[in-house]
Amino acid sequence: MLTPKYLSFDELLQKRLFEIPSYQRAYSWDTKQRKDLFNDIEKLHNSNDTTERKSHFMATVVCHNDNRNETYDTELYNVVNIVDGQQRITTLIILLKAIEKKLDAINQDNKYNRSLNYIRDILVKDDNKRLVLIQTNHSSSTILREYLIQGTYPREINTHAAKALNSGFKDCESFVDDWCEKYEITDLLILIRNDLYFILHIIEDEATVYTVFEVLNSRGLAVDWLDKCKSMLMGIAFEQSNNNRIMLEDKLHWLREYWTRIYEEIGVLNIDGKDIVTFTATLYNPHQNSKIMKIDAAMEYLKSVCIEDVENVLEVSKWLYDVTHQLKLIEQNNKKKAVNKVIQARFLQVAIKLSSHISPAEEDELLKIWELTTFRVFGLYRKDSRHLVGEYVRSGHFIMGFDTTPNQYANARFVKTKEKLIEIAHQHPLKDIGRILKEEKSYGIWNSELRYFLYHYEKELSKNQNFYFSEKNWDVIWSKNIDNTIEHIYPQQDSDNWKGKVIKNKDYYRHVLGNLILLPSRLNSKASNSDFKTKVEIYNSSDINAAKEIGQLYSDWDYQKINTRTEHLIKFAQSFWSIDGK
Repeated sequence: MLTPKYLSFDELLQKRLFEIPSYQRAYSWDTKQRKDLFNDIEKLHNSNDTTERKSHFMATVVCHNDNRNETYDTELYNVVNIVDGQQRITTLIILLKAIEKKLDAINQDNKYNRSLNYIRDILVKDDNKRLVLIQTNHSSSTILREYLIQGTYPREINTHAAKALNSGFKDCESFVDDWCEKYEITDLLILIRNDLYFILHIIEDEATVYTVFEVLNSRGLAVDWLDKCKSMLMGIAFEQSNNNRIMLEDKLHWLREYWTRIYEEIGVLNIDGKDIVTFTATLYNPHQNSKIMKIDAAMEYLKSVCIEDVENVLEVSKWLYDVTHQLKLIEQNNKKKAVNKVIQARFLQVAIKLSSHISPAEEDELLKIWELTTFRVFGLYRKDSRHLVGEYVRSGHFIMGFDTTPNQYANARFVKTKEKLIEIAHQHPLKDIGRILKEEKSYGIWNSELRYFLYHYEKELSKNQNFYFSEKNWDVIWSKNIDNTIEHIYPQQDSDNWKGKVIKNKDYYRHVLGNLILLPSRLNSKASNSDFKTKVEIYNSSDINAAKEIGQLYSDWDYQKINTRTEHLIKFAQSFWSIDGK
């Protein structure tokens, strides 16, 4: 029987330890979500008066109780797994630690000893620091634990989960600092303890956990679709196992294993769960071959195939992991953001990587042609995301093998997919790109495409030089904002140094392709509005061949030189993005 309890935050924390299993999402709130929480707290404070205190309902919290307990001294603590509400609970617990740090810093004359003791007793339960109020089994577990015990920030931040926690620590401490400039700090602690309320569901039966989660989040705007999908699959595993406990435990073991791996992958980068679910459903569905499924239809399809055969729960989870892994690799590759921006292009890339019908050499060849074609269409031709959806999705389905072609003809999948990509490329002839690249601004419209274009121009130049710009230095450039790494030779702002160089259409000549080069941010800032001679000296001090080329080829810089270089870069593009000579 489900008996929800309406509890203040202080009551929620009493006699409980909270745990986040590895097969659930790690902490992922960003600054905006935390600010919304802080605003709610401050509004509540400002609405209270001395005669009547108001309360604020924060959220529903669902926990699974698998009858684990921990003891310290004479106290018994119930260890529960947070199923729903962990982001808000984790943030408030971090906020308690931020308050403790502030109290400790201003505790003159032991004024705040009682408040400090309350927080310390809540956060850490024993002298050996063994029992912490909340802990996670993700790779970021030590980061949260060390902050709650010692108040320290992580030494290394190399995953999205670590970044989210570190940002949470700083945001909470900043909020406490801001609060103390306006109000008494103990007012904040009183409010959090006594005026923030939750509906708590403690559920003994794990099968009920996922049913409750699905019901509570049926409208679920705030819950990631991937989390909903996991809960749905877990629920089906319980419902369809026909009371066979051995079969159920085996499924749960592997389900938890797959979902642990999925959350480890998305803990590295913040991958959109909606893409993971829709890509998986579209690839898995043999009849969905012309467009990527909408999220509601994707969820319904995965649910139906798993209810039809419970063995599909594990298979679908494995597919979700495989798609997650590929999307993580895509997201990590900053150099290819220009060809991965369009969803149908990402879909086809994932399909090629996951296809069992092609050899590694064929995969490499297909991906090379996929990249050339995709940038040709969506970069050089600047087509939008509505273009070629069916062609890309059908090609993805075909290479995966969801059609009537027998698998013994697998080589035909490689050949036909290659032919289709080349056909798409040739439908966008390179002879026409000159008009597009000359008529439209490259800076401010292209963004990642511009940097991708100039990167490949630099790599091509390097083939004929003795020096290659190191991948480490490239990584620095790709990690910076585009504004900091694109140098305008004729500068963006007018100055006496450039008077008379461009008389008309100044904005056009500033932002057209021929006036732009890649430059490390330090040198880009240094070049700024300098005269051409000074800029060339700065360019020559860089390790970028394309920058050095400016001084080698041009003795001055004006609109005519910009036109000349634009034509030169167009010819490069027509050669570099050529496929089969066209």
